Amino acid sequence: MSGVAQKKIIFYLEHPIVCWVISLFIVFVAFVILIHATAISKIIYPAIALAVGLVLYLRSPSLYIEFTWWLWFLNPFIRRVVDYQVGWDYLNPIAVTPLLVTMLTIFTLVRHSQTLFRRALFPFIMILVGILYCYFVGVIKNGFLRASYGFGNWGAPVLFAIHLVLNWQDYPYYRNAIQRVFVWGVIVMGLYGIAQFISPLGWDKYWVSNAPMGSIGLPEPFRVRIFSTLNSPGPFAVVMMAGLISLFSSKGLLRILAAIPGYVSFLLSLVRSAWGGWVVAILAIALKVSGRVRFRFLVLALVIGLGVLPLVSFGPIAERIDKRFQTFSYFQEDGSFNIRLGLYRKYLGYAFFNVSGAGLGHTGVSTKLGSESGEMSGISLESGVMIIPFTLGWIGTFFYLFGLALLISAVFSGKYFRSDLFVITTQAIILASLSQLIFDNILIKVSGMIFWSFLGLALSASKYSESNISTIQ
Repeated sequence: MSGVAQKKIIFYLEHPIVCWVISLFIVFVAFVILIHATAISKIIYPAIALAVGLVLYLRSPSLYIEFTWWLWFLNPFIRRVVDYQVGWDYLNPIAVTPLLVTMLTIFTLVRHSQTLFRRALFPFIMILVGILYCYFVGVIKNGFLRASYGFGNWGAPVLFAIHLVLNWQDYPYYRNAIQRVFVWGVIVMGLYGIAQFISPLGWDKYWVSNAPMGSIGLPEPFRVRIFSTLNSPGPFAVVMMAGLISLFSSKGLLRILAAIPGYVSFLLSLVRSAWGGWVVAILAIALKVSGRVRFRFLVLALVIGLGVLPLVSFGPIAERIDKRFQTFSYFQEDGSFNIRLGLYRKYLGYAFFNVSGAGLGHTGVSTKLGSESGEMSGISLESGVMIIPFTLGWIGTFFYLFGLALLISAVFSGKYFRSDLFVITTQAIILASLSQLIFDNILIKVSGMIFWSFLGLALSASKYSESNISTIQ
């Protein structure tokens, strides 16, 4: 029996409660999917997931990390199945389940509140001040429900990062958990995405027909822009981009097996900004690693390329991808480019000179929680460059961006992990995410979980390495 298998058996014997709650949750989800779900499952499912998350948070921190990420990966799929079975519900409570479980990390903030005022962690205080200012503005302007949902989207990823940093002693466990969940996540989402492209299932067709997303394509074989188990191609591409980059720091044959469906589905998402982010990340890794590691990196990339190339060179897959690549040469005739350019021309000045800020809950899905009001209520600006100042206002933007700048500076000035390939890939993912701010606000929701989680891991790695070196000396 291998050492890994022995450790798993020991863990199951020592943590029976943890194993039971995870098993019961899996059984419940299977029951919801395989048996005609009832409307009550919309309430029961989030409650059970939150209870499981709380048990894992208290009893097994690394499994809590994995469970939270699997919810972000798979929850939209579960929501689609339930909607397909019981009827379309734009405000299905199942949708907020990952936010609720992620928000459990607020207990970490409360327990370590005094620690945050130390110099290294003070930037998080500034970011939270910016978000809280925007929340109170949102409550006044947009209502409690809309502002609270907006706070979850903006605040939960930040709280998750704080949780990782404050528990830096457990960095090795968190690193292993993230690597494990992303390897398997790439496999699951990649394979499902390819199947979705070839033959969309009923719940996927139902989602495309009801969700207000014209850019998603048609719910027909070889005509849909795949979104796999997530809600839309954009978030899926960002998650897959991060997962594919993280594979370079993983070990074993499984990462190569994961990369093949991962890259095919990533390309079939047709999200050019995520493609560009991947290029930024690859260049960052290639410039950062040493010569020996760079050679291994190139060999791995070649092996993956040889596995992916035959699958994307022929048939409908090649046709869709090639057509999308061609748009790089004639942006002026590209519809999505012109729409985004029009948004910049129309709203850029308005976004930057909205002094007090529109407040959380003024745009996007939050507006469905109440009556809409205001010129830009419900509009998706599709740009972090505009949405951040428009939503946070001058005061909130100052605190938020200043704190963010300090954290990014700390991530890339760390001197204790220049040979750590995992941290190098983490830094690359952070850069890749930031490069997409001009196209979308990648600092919130599932894209924000990508950015803030890897930023938190990098800071945690720095503190962990610094502590170990100080102990040795």
